[in-house]
Amino acid sequence: MKYVKVLAIVALLFATAATSVRSAVPDAGLRHVFNIHARCDRARDLGAVPGGKRVMIPITGGSVEGDISADILPGGADYQMIDTVSGRVELDASYTILTSDSCLINVRNIGVNVVDSCGYYFATSPKFEAPVNSRYNWLNNRIFVCKPSGFGDGIVHLSVWALE
Repeated sequence: MKYVKVLAIVALLFATAATSVRSAVPDAGLRHVFNIHARCDRARDLGAVPGGKRVMIPITGGSVEGDISADILPGGADYQMIDTVSGRVELDASYTILTSDSCLINVRNIGVNVVDSCGYYFATSPKFEAPVNSRYNWLNNRIFVCKPSGFGDGIVHLSVWALE
């Protein structure tokens, strides 16, 4: 009987702790913040390197529309590492945007593109480096996720959400 009471007390403590943890962790939501339309030049194959095959895709311009209005400056690139056995592609794009009010913001967008047993998957996580004394400082303090929304005419269309 004493053993049953101890088990009941332990079960009650675990249930209370689990409820406290669940109520302390907010539901994570996504809020669409903007779309990126990156104009790209033809891919350049650098060939076999340690880790796979390296491909560089120059970013020649484009725009950002939504909570931010900006132009993508030419000079960036997406440095892709292709696993030649599985076909998995690691994406690593770096470029700079110029907002409509003349603020420069660096962007680094990393992710993965793969077809596997679960199907086609393409997602990235952009990280922004904005001046802390600007109205864009909030970009420094959020986690973002990104999915492609289309491709065509040398432009990659991406939708970006902030994790709330």
